Amino acid sequence: MGLARLAVWLGRARIDLMASRPRILALLSDGYGARGGIARYNQDLLDVLGASGADILVLPRHGDASGLVLPKNVIQMPAVYGRAQYLMACILALLRHRPFDVVFCGHIYMASMAWAFAKLLKARLWMQAHGTEVAAAAANGGSTRRTIEAADLVTVVSRATRHELLGWADLAPERARVLPDTVRDSFVPGPASEELRTRLRLGPGPILLTVGRLASTERYKGHESIFATLPALRAKFPTLVHVVAGEGDDRIRLEARAAELARDPAAVRFVGFVPEENLPDLYRLADLYVMPSTHEGFGIVYLEAAACGLRVIGGKGGGSADAVATERIGVLVEPSDTAALTATIERLLGEGRVDPAAIAPYRKGEFAHSAQRLLARLMDRPRRKRGEP
Repeated sequence: MGLARLAVWLGRARIDLMASRPRILALLSDGYGARGGIARYNQDLLDVLGASGADILVLPRHGDASGLVLPKNVIQMPAVYGRAQYLMACILALLRHRPFDVVFCGHIYMASMAWAFAKLLKARLWMQAHGTEVAAAAANGGSTRRTIEAADLVTVVSRATRHELLGWADLAPERARVLPDTVRDSFVPGPASEELRTRLRLGPGPILLTVGRLASTERYKGHESIFATLPALRAKFPTLVHVVAGEGDDRIRLEARAAELARDPAAVRFVGFVPEENLPDLYRLADLYVMPSTHEGFGIVYLEAAACGLRVIGGKGGGSADAVATERIGVLVEPSDTAALTATIERLLGEGRVDPAAIAPYRKGEFAHSAQRLLARLMDRPRRKRGEP
């Protein structure tokens, strides 16, 4: 969006903010209308905070909220991608809508900008970290670390990310809190769609499922480890199929690796991107969710699958242990151990479905309670004073 058009939008926009309620400026990489796990986390969090009475102005880099029904206390500006243009859009928004009590930064890549606005507004700074970006920031060091150390609150999605963060930044432990992803109410057990089975030409199964971006930067998700198990598994289950859902720049390479490792073109089915509203049907059709990832920030897909009744297999490392926290949900394996992964898949295929009660702590009610409590504690902190870091 051009700045001239944005200025017109801001001139027409009107936000009625009540002085007695928390006022939050949310700087997001992915807002309402964007796709992916970070976008969904941001949406769930702002839904909860808006419903609890906070007034929120969202400035996204990605996401088109036009046509969407947002919580009544949440307004999202049009997305602005370019860094310089985004900075100018933020300044225009501040001139129009200040003051704010809290600056929420949804991604640590935007930490320096969020810190500058919090200082300008004398507002409390709430940072969010999701996982892999913490490791990248730790490798680069410098200003991002100092910005995080200046935050009033840093929320992370897993204990593993919190441990990594505290090992890198000089941050008081009480200011680093775990606020895990939440499973939406659409993910519940249900009958398998035979129409979907026929449309995808999957046969009788069993069906192994993996959902995630097929990105060259995310090869840690373990697709190739699963491909390597398929010859042995199909010797015992001749009609077993591994369904791979997702798109990305690594798909062509992964298709070639699937043909090489699985040794049978019928063993792996790439189905492309699946919209969130269609994911429950895909989970219900599968017999086992397998993603032996080693660097997940959390792994919400594990819990989505489990919420639909699937046993899950994750990889040792990263935040997967927070999602696959008990054998009631699934198990963690060493992805490089093909024999162990094969045996675990075979064993879990013979076990029953997941008890939905195992997912209860990750439903929106618990998430809402935790998020509201964190905001209340943050509001109890004094506002920044002029010249304070």
